[in-house]
Amino acid sequence: MSAKNVSEHEIKPINNKALTQFITKLQAKVAQSQSIDVVKACLDKAIAYPNQLTYQNSALYLCILASVIFAIGYWFYLEAQNKYTRVSNGDLFIWGVCAIVAIVAIYQIIARKKRISTLSNLFRDETLKHLYNITHCDAGFLNNAQHKFIDFNRGNYSQNIEWGKLIDFHSESGLIRAAVVYHHYVDKRTETYQESDGKGGTRTRTRTVYDHYYRQGVIFPPINNTTHLVMSQSRLTKHWQQRFMPASREFEKRFYVQTDSEFNAAKFLEPVVVIACEQLANKLDDLTIEFAYDGSLLINQKNTHLLNPAMNYDITEPEKFKQELLNDTSLFTVNRIFGFVNQIIKHSASPLH
Repeated sequence: MSAKNVSEHEIKPINNKALTQFITKLQAKVAQSQSIDVVKACLDKAIAYPNQLTYQNSALYLCILASVIFAIGYWFYLEAQNKYTRVSNGDLFIWGVCAIVAIVAIYQIIARKKRISTLSNLFRDETLKHLYNITHCDAGFLNNAQHKFIDFNRGNYSQNIEWGKLIDFHSESGLIRAAVVYHHYVDKRTETYQESDGKGGTRTRTRTVYDHYYRQGVIFPPINNTTHLVMSQSRLTKHWQQRFMPASREFEKRFYVQTDSEFNAAKFLEPVVVIACEQLANKLDDLTIEFAYDGSLLINQKNTHLLNPAMNYDITEPEKFKQELLNDTSLFTVNRIFGFVNQIIKHSASPLH
């Protein structure tokens, strides 16, 4: 192979200092991006970077190995000299130096991995922000949602929607602005436990325990004429007295239903919608599907990474990472929920749009 055919990627050695400087500049540019084009340009720079964005840590691993081997070897040396029981300050100093060298090397390796992880997460967050037009919900919206959905009444000690983010949903009926919300609630309970009484026996004590739970859901504006209907895999506080159960054993095993009108519940839960609910329950844990009094729809569940999903690749493989980021299925759980809502819009008896 001639020198002209050897790419820069192949011939340029890894320079850790230059890589750190490159990551710092790239991170600043991505953090200030005003459009998806800026993020794409930064990804292209990462793709073009020689050796890609991978640190060379061989020297640090050698330092760690050498420190451990020297410390162990020195211990055997003292033992062979019958001096191990009389450790001097000089001996402690030598072991201390070995420990410090190993700790500093480990810290640098961890710091480098964290630097790569932080940049990868920033790329993910900024890409999704631009692709889905993600913005923050105002406090009034969150307060209103807190009070109108039954599923947010979980917790005998406290309930709180900590944050919410508006997101574009290209539905069957057009563009809808949905909201992803983070729900935190706390159950307070008292438990008993045994402890020593100091006399060879035990005594019973009680203590207060606070159990914290977290959920993330998506709130949609009214998509049909359905209201006052809750279908949940958890037995929620009784709010409406009417009950309804479609002729499906699978649905009956999975959901508790409460409504203010059996007729309206039956009208919504036609067979194709029942099947869609069952399918969504197979994919999401502790699912709640709730239509509030004003027709707003909440789909709430346990996965708390709706807007920061785990990725298969990171910036150390920039081409694959870029392809994964720009794939429409990046927010796979959110897209499952969107797909379910599209089915409701398509098959509801009285769509609004």
